[in-house]
Amino acid sequence: MNQIKQISVFVEDKMGELTDITTILSDNGISLKSINLVDSSDFGLLRVIVDDTKKAAFVLEKEGFSLTITNVLGIRIKNRVGSFNKVVTALSKNDVNIEYIYTVDSDKEGIFIFKVSPKDFEKAEKILKENGIETLKTI
Repeated sequence: MNQIKQISVFVEDKMGELTDITTILSDNGISLKSINLVDSSDFGLLRVIVDDTKKAAFVLEKEGFSLTITNVLGIRIKNRVGSFNKVVTALSKNDVNIEYIYTVDSDKEGIFIFKVSPKDFEKAEKILKENGIETLKTI
């Protein structure tokens, strides 16, 4: 199973909170591979994929941050019209609900991170493989 570990950190909506987190990671030699921040009126949810999930979780928790670790799917597709639609259509037609998506993009290819229900994880991987869509172990 190609599982990428994502860390979700609950952050207060205050100046410097993101800097505190990125400084902790940087000072501990942890490289960010992907980052996504979603906010509400009172707090934010920072989703990161790093090169050393266990170490990142340890140092962030040690500094008082509340977090969870989630398995997500990473896929690589060509950067052309219809490629992303092929992915979401294949999953939708097979009753796999996508809970959220974010992207790591480049000029030639796109990398998308998908969160699906844990009960649908293996099913989603199988569907993607059957449709010729590459799933990733790391980004």
